[in-house]
Amino acid sequence: MKPKILILGAGYAGILAANRLDKQLKDAEIIIISESIGFKEKIRFHEMASAGQKKEIKIKKLLRTRISFLQGKVKDIFPNEKSVVVEGNPDRINYDYLVIALGSSQIRPIQTSEASIQSKEAVSDFLRKNKQREIQKLCIIGAGLTGIEMASEWKYFHPHSTVTIIDRNELGSSFSKRAKDYLRVFMLENDINILENTHIKTISENEITLENQNKVSFDCLLNCTGFKGPDLLKEAGFQTNSLNQIYVDPFLRSRQYPNVFVAGDSAYLENSILRMGCVTALPMGAYIADQLANLINGKNLSPFSFQFVGRCVSLGRKEGFIQFTYGDDRPKEWIIKGRWGAMIKELVNRFTIFSLKMEKQSPFRFYFWPKGNPLRMEEIDLAKTISIRT
Repeated sequence: MKPKILILGAGYAGILAANRLDKQLKDAEIIIISESIGFKEKIRFHEMASAGQKKEIKIKKLLRTRISFLQGKVKDIFPNEKSVVVEGNPDRINYDYLVIALGSSQIRPIQTSEASIQSKEAVSDFLRKNKQREIQKLCIIGAGLTGIEMASEWKYFHPHSTVTIIDRNELGSSFSKRAKDYLRVFMLENDINILENTHIKTISENEITLENQNKVSFDCLLNCTGFKGPDLLKEAGFQTNSLNQIYVDPFLRSRQYPNVFVAGDSAYLENSILRMGCVTALPMGAYIADQLANLINGKNLSPFSFQFVGRCVSLGRKEGFIQFTYGDDRPKEWIIKGRWGAMIKELVNRFTIFSLKMEKQSPFRFYFWPKGNPLRMEEIDLAKTISIRT
């Protein structure tokens, strides 16, 4: 009897995993389930929120012909019974193997009225509100990659509006000194207000009071402080962290259920360098496809191997920078900035879609990624110490 594989989520990890599995398993039933019929290019959400929605690619056009696509929202997962419930479907859908790649569409809320660009629906809502009232004072809480890119993108398309970023930490805290210096000069030259190492005391309808009693007014508050996975994963009984990510083993399987693999923002490998984002979702999706194919074909599994190379940051449409990193994501004092940075960032964005299309069309496994031990160095050193002592 041929194995039945369900893939929940048709983002970067889900689509790549489905196409790669199909090429390696000629006698398997593969079903991918997504709430949307259109592919959500999350790395461009800040562009869409600033300049308007872009034309969507239909998910079915990114999938190989033997893969079944089911549109619907996953309501429940029953890992003990090996089944899921999809909204609008009267019967449970059973599986032999499950791949969870549902991403991170939620935010960590600050208040009830804040905006977000973490999901397609949130971006649409943000655009609708802007059209209704023409945002003139945009305040962004969180100066991570999303906050930086959104602030610079918005200022590029809306140069006469006021943009303020507030963060309790230093601006670009994960970047090198050269990158931080370049970032500060860019923000100053483009009249983007930066309030770093700043704590918020209260937030009212249109005003933020800081701990130093200074006030910041806004007509739109955008939360870019961090993302969360769906509550569904915790409610299904999986062991999850505070961000609703499922704890996985070195093979990216649920710690509780070895027939459940987890990819992208839904996965949490403890003591690892991995972080949420397309940069880890694609390798995870490709890896899971390879390991699941090995498992079904009776071959041995090998642990997930991954290392970082750098981070790409867009600053509007004409500038950006590439922060080169060590394999564990620590920044090197080497960046490419300005127009070259923007061009490389755009090429990287385009390569993600190109990779999905090539994984569909090519007869061989197309996508590859930098390999290395994803555990933090201190954990590796500790493991070596324990090994020597025993």
